Amino acid sequence: MFKKFLLDTSGNFAIMFSVCATALVMSVAAAIDISGMYKQRSDLQYLTDAAALAAASLRTDNTGEIQKAAKAAVEANNTTGERIDVDVTIKNEIIQVTATKSYSTMLMGVIGKDELPVSASTKAPIPEENPVNIALVLDSTGSMAGSNMDALKSASKHLLDIFSEADPGLIQAGVVPYNKWVNVGMVNRNRSWMDVPDDESYVDNRCYMTKDLVDSTLCYDEDYTRTCRNDSGEYDCSGTRRVCPAEAYGPEYEVCRDYNITVTWNGCVTSREDPFQFEPAYNGKKFEGVMNVSCGTEILDLTPNLTEVSTHIDSLVASGNTYIPAGLVWGWRMLEPSEPFGGLTNSEAKRKRALVLMTDGSNTVYNDVNSNHADAVRPEETDKANDYTKQLCKNIKDAGIDVYTVAYQLGTGDTTTQTMIQECASAPDFFFPADNAEDLEEAFEKIAESLFEIRILD
Repeated sequence: MFKKFLLDTSGNFAIMFSVCATALVMSVAAAIDISGMYKQRSDLQYLTDAAALAAASLRTDNTGEIQKAAKAAVEANNTTGERIDVDVTIKNEIIQVTATKSYSTMLMGVIGKDELPVSASTKAPIPEENPVNIALVLDSTGSMAGSNMDALKSASKHLLDIFSEADPGLIQAGVVPYNKWVNVGMVNRNRSWMDVPDDESYVDNRCYMTKDLVDSTLCYDEDYTRTCRNDSGEYDCSGTRRVCPAEAYGPEYEVCRDYNITVTWNGCVTSREDPFQFEPAYNGKKFEGVMNVSCGTEILDLTPNLTEVSTHIDSLVASGNTYIPAGLVWGWRMLEPSEPFGGLTNSEAKRKRALVLMTDGSNTVYNDVNSNHADAVRPEETDKANDYTKQLCKNIKDAGIDVYTVAYQLGTGDTTTQTMIQECASAPDFFFPADNAEDLEEAFEKIAESLFEIRILD
């Protein structure tokens, strides 16, 4: 009878189902709770990342200040209000922030696991304050007038405010405003690397043929259609003009008169011919001054006096059309140890060199066959200016200079310029599109932080 009982398997399915069902329920419970723990660990990771960056941004090795900043960052970003234990340590100039909390299980309580610890940790190095030379190559063309120029000044000075937190003399900054030309400054007129004719005034007697309008009743108004172009792109400049036929005029006669001619230099320079326009150094090839033109605010060479730089930025004025290569090549020259500027600190091994290019428009000027900056009216002339821009960007990066670029209010219409400015940057995260004043200030802030190398360690 006992043997018969052992051979009876009619109840095995129920037993096996019970065992399997229990295991299945426990597996589902574990999966749900593991998913919840992963979500909370991800939230903690965000908190520790923010805390480590906040502590590192102090640029100090003071343990008390670092711990205070890290814990304050966790508290500020802890939107749930749950208790989080924060541990902050500093070892070998590395800040480590560890956050721990208890996760209340949803289903694993059935096996006696009501709470489980969850933690996350982030490391960030205290940034080493290596010296930096930075050239701010800033668009000062006519389209930057008004609120746009105000936004640029504010963003640039915000960058300088961040730099001012560094040790005195650690940061040297210069400014290269550009439009159709660059103004190298009247003080450089007699430098060995400049070629500027003497100013002069004289009387020129000129004769020309003219006609007098004798019957204005024959004149009439005529509408015309025209598309014009400036550094912001094409725009409609249609209008109405007064037209007078030939019969409305009297006979032609000659008029001669004296003209008082004044020729002066206001600090503007044109490009050198190929291949010298792609090179930063003087090397015996002089830079030619352009007479009787205005090109805005002059260059400010590298200086550790950031207050002076800020004041100079306040003096920027908006005028003229856009030739990006002019700004690029003079920004490069500012960051080289050779003439024309000869900044000897540019040759220091540990000193970083950076160029920030900001523009709000496309090239509307090109370098013609006589090395004059002429307005680009044909597509091939704009293409030539863009090719020069790309070549200079490559040369500057090849020279070991970090290039940051900011495209301001280019939008989606001008994809050619947007792509060109993006590819000019040394790295994808060195390019910043900015649609408004807030974006522009954020871009300059990120550039300043990047130069200080505040980062999270993998």
